[in-house]
Amino acid sequence: MGNNSDNDDAGEGTGEQYLGNARILSIPVESLKVGGLRLYISLYLMGQQNSPEKGSWRAHQSGDSGIDVYYRDQTGALLIELCEDTNRILVDRLGNQPSNAYIMQESVIIQGLLDELDVISQDEDIPLNDRLLVLKEPGDAIDVARESLAFS
Repeated sequence: MGNNSDNDDAGEGTGEQYLGNARILSIPVESLKVGGLRLYISLYLMGQQNSPEKGSWRAHQSGDSGIDVYYRDQTGALLIELCEDTNRILVDRLGNQPSNAYIMQESVIIQGLLDELDVISQDEDIPLNDRLLVLKEPGDAIDVARESLAFS
């Protein structure tokens, strides 16, 4: 997993830097509605908590705009931050030496998250100003993020 070159500052958004923290994704957006988008992502993650086995993941809301997702072996976690002030969605990995099982399942969770973000950002049945997430033109930030994962 690697960094999206749009953002070199690993502490952006949270104002904090954790030991063993690595930026996985930084997705620039035109606009986001933090409360609704956090609820939407939380519901998605609740559906994934027993995948691939019961109790694999636990999600907790963090502050006003974050979600922390912990893997059951406690070797790694995902920190998702919805940054309204910088118009970015940030995804960091917390953990110095995540297990192979964690890395494998992290990939599944992130790809699923990107799928969900893509769906809600492209839903033409919802007026643009009512969408939880609007991507910057040309609207390919999620595809760019997905490619950055594939080649890192």
